[in-house]
Amino acid sequence: MWDYVGIVRTNKRLQRATTRITNLQEEIQQYYWNFIVTSDLLELRNIATVAELIVTSALQRLESRGLHYNLDYPKADPAWAQRNTVVRKER
Repeated sequence: MWDYVGIVRTNKRLQRATTRITNLQEEIQQYYWNFIVTSDLLELRNIATVAELIVTSALQRLESRGLHYNLDYPKADPAWAQRNTVVRKER
């Protein structure tokens, strides 16, 4: 997250983060079903889920606002000012 999803972002780095998080989640899932579940494993799974949500939200927001700056969308867009970013898991 530090390398790809910092304060200054690009869509390319966000896509790389998505790939790495997906790989990590697959490894966590395999480990979850094949070994003893510990609180550390559950915490890692939760951290990976939060990371996924952050990256997904960042990719959906096509502007820079506040502290987070996307080099691909350098300006604030007034149309986004009153929008909330909502992420839903597909079933």
